[in-house]
Amino acid sequence: MREVILTSYLFDGYPTALEGFRILAELVNTSSPEKLEFEYSPENVTLWRRRGELLCRQIYGSQYESLIARVERIAPELADAMLVEGYGKVLARDQLPIQARELCIVAILAAKCKPRQLLSHALGALRLGASPEQLLNVLESAIECAPTRNIERAREIIKEAIDKF
Repeated sequence: MREVILTSYLFDGYPTALEGFRILAELVNTSSPEKLEFEYSPENVTLWRRRGELLCRQIYGSQYESLIARVERIAPELADAMLVEGYGKVLARDQLPIQARELCIVAILAAKCKPRQLLSHALGALRLGASPEQLLNVLESAIECAPTRNIERAREIIKEAIDKF
C-alpha cells in the first residue's frame, strides 16, 4: 500500500499522497522505510536518472524520444524531474512490480480524466504485459471514484489503447 500511495503523488498530487499515508498509518502500524533511498545525494540522483530513463523507455517504447522532446519543449522545468523523480526515484522502485504500478496509474488517470496520460500509460501497461482484461478491470474499479463523464471518456481511451496495441 505504501508503494501505491507513493505512486499517487506523481499523478494526483502531494495532498492525496499525504492523506493516503495518514490513513494507512491509522489503519496499520507501519514502520518508516529506509531514508537513505530518498536522500538527494549525487549518487542517488545519478542512479534515479539512469533507471528512470530505462523504465521510461520501456513504458513508452518507440514514443520515448518524442515524449522527451515534447516535455523539454513545453515544460523544460519538468523534463529532468520526470525522469529523475518520477520514473527513477518512484516508479522504478522494486517494492511493487511495474506492471501493477502502471495499472494503479491507469486507475488514477481514468478517475481524474487525463486522456493523453491515460492513453500513454494504458499502452505502457500493455507493453509491460498487462492484458486488455486487466485494463478493463482496473477501469471498472475506478468507476466508484470518478464522475460518470470521466469514466465514459476513460472507457473510450482504454479501448483505443487496446486497439492500438
